[in-house]
Amino acid sequence: MDEAAGPGDAFAAALVAELPRLVHLAARLVRDADLAEDCAQETIVGAWRRRDQLRDPSALSAWLRRALVNRVIDRSRVRRDELDIEAVEADWRDDHWSVAPERVLERAELRDELEDALARLPVVYRVAVLLHDALGWTAAEIAAATGAGLPATKQRLRRGRMMLVSALAEDDARRLASRAQPLRCWQARRHVSGYLDGELDAPTKAAVEEHLETCPTCPPLYASLVGVRATLGGLRDPDSVVEEAMALRIRDRLDSLE
Repeated sequence: MDEAAGPGDAFAAALVAELPRLVHLAARLVRDADLAEDCAQETIVGAWRRRDQLRDPSALSAWLRRALVNRVIDRSRVRRDELDIEAVEADWRDDHWSVAPERVLERAELRDELEDALARLPVVYRVAVLLHDALGWTAAEIAAATGAGLPATKQRLRRGRMMLVSALAEDDARRLASRAQPLRCWQARRHVSGYLDGELDAPTKAAVEEHLETCPTCPPLYASLVGVRATLGGLRDPDSVVEEAMALRIRDRLDSLE
């Protein structure tokens, strides 16, 4: 008869159950899917190591969310095109400065444009805006999660909203040139692997090819991907197989880790 699961097993199972929700939350806070998954997994590992600190098992979800939010803030890198809050506030203080609301709303309704603009906010402002306006957290909940205090959290939310409107209102030459491409560079680069493997539908394939014909930066990346894949293909030895005894040892090792 199997022995009853101990408290450690129950806690581990509870952590595993929380992982999908943590990944979803992290994905809303950062654009990089790999970084989002890393932050969620690191939060789970950190929670396991600090499991003795959780006094109330019913508070597990909130405890993990707070840990995740702070990990996202710690892990997020500063972008070169991040907005400067001092410059943004200087614009908003100027009685003669304004924006074209129809243009801001038009871009806000396009997911790629909105995510690009959000990514330009320094992380503490981006987190405040997303948690409050996108995910419905209260300012008090955000303050508790980040340890920033309620007045500071409300200031971050105010500043973040201002910066987001400013980012959506901008029409600099680089952004105009990017919109002129048949696909945005990141959209095209996400499809390159599928393009190499012949897995794209006809419209997407045509859009990628058109992008590669006109974009000054993506063709060298594509050429590098093709070259590296060809080099890796040269490592393949069709005559080599894994010996049965080795395969059994590998399988036993994997089973022991479960």
